Amino acid sequence: MKTHALAIVGFSCLALGSLRSDGQQVAPLPKLFGQLQSEETTDRALEEFLQIDPNHVDARKYLAAHLPVLIKKEPEERPHVWVNAVKLAGAFRVRETVPALIKWIGVPMSESGGGTLTERARLDPLPAGKALAQIGEPAVPALTEVLEKGTTSEQWVAYRALFLVGSPSALNALRDHLGREPDQNFKLEIQKALDSK
Repeated sequence: MKTHALAIVGFSCLALGSLRSDGQQVAPLPKLFGQLQSEETTDRALEEFLQIDPNHVDARKYLAAHLPVLIKKEPEERPHVWVNAVKLAGAFRVRETVPALIKWIGVPMSESGGGTLTERARLDPLPAGKALAQIGEPAVPALTEVLEKGTTSEQWVAYRALFLVGSPSALNALRDHLGREPDQNFKLEIQKALDSK
């Protein structure tokens, strides 16, 4: 009986809306997610989602259930929707999106071309890579696999994401890769980054 009551309360939170980090109410999650999927309303929906505490349990569960499917879709079909979905995956650290994000790790989506060196180092023009770095530790195994088997551009994004994660396992993955990296310039770049830690 107690479990049933808790389920009703949880559903009510989803139906009625979620609290922003400042305690204010936002639109119901399904409605907000629907707005996220339209090129016309996606930016406004993203702003509202980003006002929700990223640790909000209901919001995280809802996004974990729905974001992977949205991110798997071709980015060119609805580019703003796709970028905003990827930003949410990173902001809420939604580990369930890792396989979908890995698929697009090397895809640049930037209005300013490739970005400055600093922006590229932060992976700003490469939203899937940046989101994987924000997700952190749960993304390390997938990033390590891309570092070993991806294309040259995907490997570079995986290296930067692992470096930005910065956990012991992420940095160990980079150290382990050094001995197997055939491209001397790339090897030197990774070594310099590790030496700066």
